[in-house]
Amino acid sequence: MGYIVKLSLANIKQRKLRTALTIMGIMIGIMSVVTMLTAGLGAKKTMIETVEKMGSTREITVTSTNTGRRDRIITDSTIKKIEKLQLVDSVYPVIEADGEESYKRFMGWNPIVGVPEEYMENLKLKEGKLPESNGSRPELLIGNGVRSSLFNRASWKIFKDSVGGDASMVGTRMDFKTESYMNSYTASATDAGYEENEKKYKLEIVGEVDNEYDYNIYTDIDTLKMFLKRQESDGLIPGQPTDRDGNPYNVWVYSRLIVKVSDINDVDKVSKQIQEMGFQVTNNKEMLDETNRYINIIQTILGVIGAIAAIVAVIGIINTMMTAVYDRIKEIGLLKMLGSDSDDISFMFLFESAMMGLIGGTLGVGLSMLVDIFINKKLVEFMKLPEGTWLMTTPAWLILTCIAVSVVVAILAGAFPARWASRIKPLDAIAT
Repeated sequence: MGYIVKLSLANIKQRKLRTALTIMGIMIGIMSVVTMLTAGLGAKKTMIETVEKMGSTREITVTSTNTGRRDRIITDSTIKKIEKLQLVDSVYPVIEADGEESYKRFMGWNPIVGVPEEYMENLKLKEGKLPESNGSRPELLIGNGVRSSLFNRASWKIFKDSVGGDASMVGTRMDFKTESYMNSYTASATDAGYEENEKKYKLEIVGEVDNEYDYNIYTDIDTLKMFLKRQESDGLIPGQPTDRDGNPYNVWVYSRLIVKVSDINDVDKVSKQIQEMGFQVTNNKEMLDETNRYINIIQTILGVIGAIAAIVAVIGIINTMMTAVYDRIKEIGLLKMLGSDSDDISFMFLFESAMMGLIGGTLGVGLSMLVDIFINKKLVEFMKLPEGTWLMTTPAWLILTCIAVSVVVAILAGAFPARWASRIKPLDAIAT
């Protein structure tokens, strides 16, 4: 069998141009497949990370469907009911104080979000500390995305892109002006319209969340309750809804609830139970599922395009091996007369096919990595991402799989020529 391997290697070296063109076809085919799949995997990874940063996929946001009805508002009793549901890990109430914030020459309309300390402990801090429950003036924990939501009213320039936009905000103060909305479904309440509290409060920023997609301004929920209570006017607390008659409720009404479940697979089941209680639910798992669905479609399309190139490479291998059989008919006949059997002849051509598949697949993977570097550089420049960001994903399993598939496909492509060569009769070959 050793002499067969030597003959195969000698034939590959002897027909350099034909071998090189065949290997080039395989290389381009594998490069196309790997590049397409790499782009798809990279896009999928980036999108999933983005969705995760926008909020945990194990979180369910619960909101009211009608704040004018007492049985549809979210109160402490609602929290107790949801906490009793199976698979629910924890429930966090949220109160929002709508208003206008200003920081230096920049302004924005992000509400202050009051949440329990237990919820803020799950946030990843960039710097600073968590707001404390002081019962007086709220301390602020800003999301990193707040820098992008503040703008200069005169120039419309974003704070993040301004001089000093990346400097620490911890220890500085942000002016906040509360706004009071009369949330009623009656004509009299609608006529009451919109009242604005012109008083501004200087609130200290004590920390920042390390998430560029977090646009929230957090504070301790109990402190925010006391703060809003002091803004009460005519029995109405800013941000608190009223019933159908325009009267305030005698309990705190939460803007929403954040419900956490133990496992992402339980999100749909818990969401359905909460919906049956008469509340509206949203969660990032739905967005993640939808994102995966679209990305899988894109990956399939990219995979088909790459497969077309691979099919062309397969046709090239078949053509090369068939031509090699025709050119070496006398050699085949001589080998059989010297004692080589059909299996030896078949192995010789299959080995040549496998070698070309191995070389072409390895070079194709290497070429795809160079192409990935080029594409990644252009994408980073186009999307204005930080230098060094890597969007393309080339896992080790993909590299090894593509090389292995290249070898297997090459062997299968050479199977018919090899079988045909093994069936040639010695006398017919010598007489040719």
